[in-house]
Amino acid sequence: MPPVTKKLKQGNTPPVKTTVRRSQLITTFGVGSVIPVESESFMIAGLDLWNTKESDRIHEPRLSRSLGATSLFAPPASAGMVPMVRFPEWVHCPKCTRLDRFWRIADKDGKGDYINRCRHCITPRLVPSRFVACCINGHIEDFPYDSWVHRGAVRESAEKHSLSLRTDSRNSTLAGVTVTCTCGVSRTLEGALGRGSLTKRCSGSSPWLGRDDDACSESLVGLQRGASNVWFADVRSALTLDHAVSPAEELLERSRSTLENLTGADLDAVLEILARTNGVDFDELKEAVRRQSEEEPNGREAFLQLRRDEYGALGREHAEEDGFETFVCEPQVVEADAEAGRILDVVSKVSKLREVRALKGFSRVSVATGESKSPRAKLSTERVGWLPAIEVLGEGIFLRLDEEAVAQWEQSAFALTRVSLLNKSLKSAAPEWVEAVQPVSPRELLTHSLSHAVLNELAIDTGYPASSIRERLYTEPGQAGILLYTATADSAGSLGGLCARGTVDNMRGVLEAATERSQWCAADPVCLESLATGAGARNLAACHSCLLVPEVSCELMNGYLDRATLVGTVSDPNGGFLTTGYM
Repeated sequence: MPPVTKKLKQGNTPPVKTTVRRSQLITTFGVGSVIPVESESFMIAGLDLWNTKESDRIHEPRLSRSLGATSLFAPPASAGMVPMVRFPEWVHCPKCTRLDRFWRIADKDGKGDYINRCRHCITPRLVPSRFVACCINGHIEDFPYDSWVHRGAVRESAEKHSLSLRTDSRNSTLAGVTVTCTCGVSRTLEGALGRGSLTKRCSGSSPWLGRDDDACSESLVGLQRGASNVWFADVRSALTLDHAVSPAEELLERSRSTLENLTGADLDAVLEILARTNGVDFDELKEAVRRQSEEEPNGREAFLQLRRDEYGALGREHAEEDGFETFVCEPQVVEADAEAGRILDVVSKVSKLREVRALKGFSRVSVATGESKSPRAKLSTERVGWLPAIEVLGEGIFLRLDEEAVAQWEQSAFALTRVSLLNKSLKSAAPEWVEAVQPVSPRELLTHSLSHAVLNELAIDTGYPASSIRERLYTEPGQAGILLYTATADSAGSLGGLCARGTVDNMRGVLEAATERSQWCAADPVCLESLATGAGARNLAACHSCLLVPEVSCELMNGYLDRATLVGTVSDPNGGFLTTGYM
């Protein structure tokens, strides 16, 4: 495998292949993802090769601690560069139909560098392979054309075997794509994609890290290069909650990378130097270290603690005082005797919020969620101590459901039946390699379904496109909250139109409209009677005509939805949460 980068002559700068937005380097074109550049294809290299600047540092201690990182850095701006590696290596010439590795058939320029042009035909541009091979451990390699066309047979010598690729203009399926070898054998690519299509075992290839020697025993899965399941980003986020920070705590956060792995006398010596050079009391700094080590959770518990802090803050008053706050919240308690009080407890206007999103890792073939045991691919060969992140500003509305109403509904026979049907379909549809399926609770199913119904109504009511509104769910025991907000990197996140609708009266009207709209879907009665829909059978009664929203808006990729939890079914119209507790 060729190296990810090559040594440049003194004073030379690497060529710029393309430009992308900073946010795309977290969500769409992050480390290990395939990025098309005109007629070529590349892969974003690992964090070992990125250059970070202090000016790009993002401060969000709660998130960085929960992810086990010492720092968060924004991707380089216009003056910076992110390294890439050519992938896939296999290309073909549309004129002479040769199919081989790039460096074998590519022409060279006057400086001796390879260029994207066939050296046999001179003029045509080489076309990257449309197909790649991945495994569930996050590895990726070129599609095994040699093995495929020879049906796994071992070739005597590479010199006697040259491949070509031809397409039949009369057949647009994979059966119309034929790979032919000079030894006389040929085979179409019909059946080359999906699980069980390839008999070859994974070689442990990680092109973005320049490695191909990882031990891996998983089977390869044939995929199209541009398929969505070639790269799933594992992005974690946290809202910034304004609170008073002491000088000792601020110094500790800035010095996390210096203090990492220090203990005992070594730690005390470094703390004493830091305290003296920064004018901070040594005892206060040491106490801040002790308090942080006791309070610092990790893994799943760290994620839950982030949400607990946010859930509490969204229900409390956070007034704007000097204009420099990043979190301003104005909660309104809903009176119990009001109509909306039957299901709502608090409606909060969040006129200012700051969200930090960090790329923790990625997966291939299938999504690795926070609770999943599915492995995640590495972002770097060695531990670099930091993660790429972005910060976005916006505003939104927080709805806290009445805990008594939710608790009563989730114990009802109707709720238990619906969630039992979903969990059974999830288990039946789970692939064999999944050890256990995380069950869904009635509270999670209800809150997520209600979130989508309200989001769709707010998109109509406020004029925001649904893709600009995001959801944030709080569904742990004792929590039942929905934050709908417009935190984006562009101006759509700060216009104030969403927050202005965050009054009790307005939200009562939104809930009424959501209830009425949810009672009938253009796909009914098929939609309402469905028991296993969506990818992985993760939904019950939900389709694009009722509850599904743009995937960028949904925390759970349009999964775990059921319209019946809101308005009931034909046989039990009073079983839904809205028809029981509101209408």
